[in-house]
Amino acid sequence: MPEISPIAPRGAPSAEEGRLVTVSTDGVAPCEQLGFWRDVVLNRNRPLVPQDKRPFQARLTRIVLSETELVEHVSDAVESDRSPGRSQFAGGDDIAIELMRKCRGVFMEHNGEQRLRSGDMYIVDYAQPLHMKRMRHRACGIVLSRRRVIEAIGGDPAQLAGVRLPARGLGALLRAHLQATLDEARHMTAAQRALAGSAAADMALALLQATAQGRIDGERLSGGLHEAARRLIARRCCDSAFGPEQVVQAMGCSRATLYRTFALHDESVAAVIWEARLELAHRLLGSAQGLGMSISELALAAGFREVTTFSHMFRRRFGMAPGEARERMRESNAASAGLRLND
Repeated sequence: MPEISPIAPRGAPSAEEGRLVTVSTDGVAPCEQLGFWRDVVLNRNRPLVPQDKRPFQARLTRIVLSETELVEHVSDAVESDRSPGRSQFAGGDDIAIELMRKCRGVFMEHNGEQRLRSGDMYIVDYAQPLHMKRMRHRACGIVLSRRRVIEAIGGDPAQLAGVRLPARGLGALLRAHLQATLDEARHMTAAQRALAGSAAADMALALLQATAQGRIDGERLSGGLHEAARRLIARRCCDSAFGPEQVVQAMGCSRATLYRTFALHDESVAAVIWEARLELAHRLLGSAQGLGMSISELALAAGFREVTTFSHMFRRRFGMAPGEARERMRESNAASAGLRLND
């Protein structure tokens, strides 16, 4: 997120609190607009769009607070990269929560690659490499000093870079508060803007704290959660109504946490459930229990609602139809029994 200067240090003059700053390319010669934006606004990011190809129009609104800033940025399409040596100036390694209010397409490479859409809210760590490519867009957010974030989460915020924040709960409150404060900023006094900005900072720090704790807990528990979920799936896969939502409820975790845990093992929850049903069906085919079952009865016992689906998935998994597999198992068992008799 672009802005004019680093966050003011703790103890900045109270006259700065709630100050409203607006900068735009209006009145700047078209051939100089991008250069103006680069030199006056983009302290953290370096624009990569060639200056001489087309005009570049942009506007920045900024509410200045001690160790916090609320910023809104509207601009034409721009591609930007982290500026060399950016973290060397005071406040250059701070943390931002950004909200993409409106966009046609945004690509971000920041601790991984992702595409952003209108309404996405995410975390930026300016101490880490950042590359963004944006069509014309409108974004807003809050920038916090790294020191305050470290105090709030009790550790290094680097793990949060690029993380998308929830659209509900506290995330929804912060989203609404940021938009309303920046939309109404020019109708408020400096004291009122400072009050609104302070409330935004409190919400942002609480949200970062909850996000960081959730990731720490998820990493610590992911091994045990994965093992427990797999055991549950093995026990209950015979129930055709059993699916990922039932695993979530039984494990007492969020859907996102469960899916992230399985992704760490290169698995999907649904695929593991279907695989467990196929393995159960394969065991039943060669068991005493399954000998008296028809193929359709065996499919139902393994958690399949339709025998055609079962037959198709079984053939794809084992390379033969269920009936053929049963016949081969019978022949193998008979051969084994004959060997034992000869012994």
